[in-house]
Amino acid sequence: MSDYNEPPTSDEGRRTGWAELGTGETVELARPAARFGGRLLDIVIFGIIYVVVVIVIGGASVDSGDSDGFGGGILAASLIGLVLGLAYEVVQIAVWGQTLGKRMTGIKVINAAHGGVPGWGKAVGRWLIPGLVSLIPLVGWLLAILCYVSLTWDRVYQGWHDKAAGTLVVRA
Repeated sequence: MSDYNEPPTSDEGRRTGWAELGTGETVELARPAARFGGRLLDIVIFGIIYVVVVIVIGGASVDSGDSDGFGGGILAASLIGLVLGLAYEVVQIAVWGQTLGKRMTGIKVINAAHGGVPGWGKAVGRWLIPGLVSLIPLVGWLLAILCYVSLTWDRVYQGWHDKAAGTLVVRA
């Protein structure tokens, strides 16, 4: 980046903090620290929402006389997490390109081809990649973490989930 906050004229294959879209437009990329902060905020926000919903649903199942006390225990909690994850992450990315955490850190997800919001297919793809690799027995959690950490060694700060979905994360 130049002293005047302008994109470099040539990156010669190195990191510059800028990327060129399919349209030829140049965009300023979000720094890994901002992305980490946004993800951390999203985890906290999602966790609060998840706990409240589980308590409300758990309380309703106890009131209804369910002998299990929760209506399926771990399976029900997992399904709730899945549905809430879709509702929280996918909807916000598909419609606005930002989750609440990303808004607070001043970053957004864009379609790498044209710079607009990613849309439903790319939002689902970004969300599914870390989710699916996390299901691999014994090493899934490590691969899910690597999915996010992989952006630190990429020229345009794309994690595996960004590469698979064709998205970039930029400064808003």
